[in-house]
Amino acid sequence: MEVSEERVLGIVNALRGLSIGDVLAFEGSDPQFLVVKELCNALGDPGLVSVLVAMNSIVSYMLTGRGERHWSYFSSYFSRNKPNDVCSDFKRYVMNSPYLARGRGAKVSRVERFCRANLHVKLNGLMDLGEAWRLLANGLGSPMNNKTIVFAVKMLYYVHRACGVNSKPPVDLPIPVDYRIATLTHCSGLIKADPRVLMSRQSLVQEAWGWVSRLSGIPQVNLDALLWVLGGALIYSGFNVEEALRKLPRGVLRMQDKVQAYRRLMIELSVNCVSKGAGGGALG
Repeated sequence: MEVSEERVLGIVNALRGLSIGDVLAFEGSDPQFLVVKELCNALGDPGLVSVLVAMNSIVSYMLTGRGERHWSYFSSYFSRNKPNDVCSDFKRYVMNSPYLARGRGAKVSRVERFCRANLHVKLNGLMDLGEAWRLLANGLGSPMNNKTIVFAVKMLYYVHRACGVNSKPPVDLPIPVDYRIATLTHCSGLIKADPRVLMSRQSLVQEAWGWVSRLSGIPQVNLDALLWVLGGALIYSGFNVEEALRKLPRGVLRMQDKVQAYRRLMIELSVNCVSKGAGGGALG
């Protein structure tokens, strides 16, 4: 099992139609970013929002619905219910969220471990996202490249950006490998393997997208926003590229001069899963 240099170059060439400014503008339309911004506005406390978002990130696995809906529910819940005791109140949220029903007990245990490590105090107001990354990995006893750990750091970067805090994500932060990213890795031809197999080879998947990131000049944390949103649109449209384009956030579709670039990138991300002929097809 190896990374296809040909497919890396195909994706990189498609990305050349987008500047880093375009990618950041796209990121600002990411539904996950928008719900974090809503929570910033509702609570008015970037430190508290950072802690809540980190806690939600570490339980964001084996969801019983789409990730976008899970994050929207989270933001609405805490916008209405500002925590007094963040650990107890967050456990109550986990027990009640319809999106966290699968493996709920294990998720509560993970929150308890987070709180025993005093991360709800250490992360509140912490500006250094590299330090946050180290604290999360050590506190939860997980590898630095663990999916939920790197995802939590990405979401902390979103909190800082959405709440107006000036900080930068670690340059070496890899892409969190969830099923959506594993599916894109397969469908783009980057690695010839089933998505379920790729889920267990996250270091290899991160190596592949790290290669794309280096050659394109787009940091992995910003590349992830593109992949996650475009990947969701492709997956939920059966890899019909034209239908997937219509599913993109309205803020993205208003960038009329970039629609062709997104179309080309979606085609490159779909080569192994889109049917032949115009418009797209089904996952194969």
